[in-house]
Amino acid sequence: MRDLDSNKMQGIIITNQDIGHNAYKIKRFTEEGEKLGISLLHYINDGTLAVIKDNNIHINLPKSDFVIYLDKDIYLARILEKAGYRLFNNADFIKMCDDKMLTNIMCSNANIKMPKTIAGPLFYSPKLVESNLKFLDSIVEELGLPLVMKRVYGSLGMGVYLVNSKEELVKLYKENCRQPLQFQEYIKTSYGKSLRVIVIDKQIVGAFERYNESDFRSNFGTHADSRPFELKDKYLDLSKKIAEKFDVEYAGIDLLFGENDEPILCEINSNAFFEEFEKTTKINVAKLFMEMVKRKIYE
Repeated sequence: MRDLDSNKMQGIIITNQDIGHNAYKIKRFTEEGEKLGISLLHYINDGTLAVIKDNNIHINLPKSDFVIYLDKDIYLARILEKAGYRLFNNADFIKMCDDKMLTNIMCSNANIKMPKTIAGPLFYSPKLVESNLKFLDSIVEELGLPLVMKRVYGSLGMGVYLVNSKEELVKLYKENCRQPLQFQEYIKTSYGKSLRVIVIDKQIVGAFERYNESDFRSNFGTHADSRPFELKDKYLDLSKKIAEKFDVEYAGIDLLFGENDEPILCEINSNAFFEEFEKTTKINVAKLFMEMVKRKIYE
């Protein structure tokens, strides 16, 4: 616990080498942090921040009260936690969110509505043979067509495919078979649209609807757009259930629109971008996030 009368709070932001959309988050966290008496330093995870030598962990970072961890490198996250750094979000939550199949597993048996999902078998052999494709028949039989094939790891709609035929499924599987994959039923009522719910410290901050008239992925390409969405009833209830189940400190929960307006969990994003959210909803996510960080460090 930090003394309320101590000097200015010091924090670190860590991103991967492709800063991209995180540039906005760095700017906003820094702005709102300064207002709260928090100084932030930005470091890029370029492979030089930590080393295990002489049987011990050595960190090439200054001491800090906390780390805002905007990377998905679980190894560095776990190293930092073992060295005593407090991460937002923690390594376990980042891992659970980054691995889409793991998200489905962790949300199962919890009355959280999800698409029917099958994990793809891992493939190691040098060459695909006909017997390696036999399981695709059961995928089609179980899920029907069209169906969705996803790379387990991916962002911004990349590696997510709408598959309309068995021939297309075979082709896409051959192209992606060395990646961890999952296969899901296609929620046709949510074509080109989804709901992003922002959660901070288990509290529902707000939501906006994302839509794309030219692609089944609501967040993919230049035609994707957004509008405010009033969360209520079943959508609010499901969001609260997820926030409570995983003790969420910060996340973007993506929901699909099922039949009869039934909310369906698509995925949970531990490092959700919020530039579009702030501009669309006028909700100051960065301020709420930094207030949460300060409160938790003092507690």
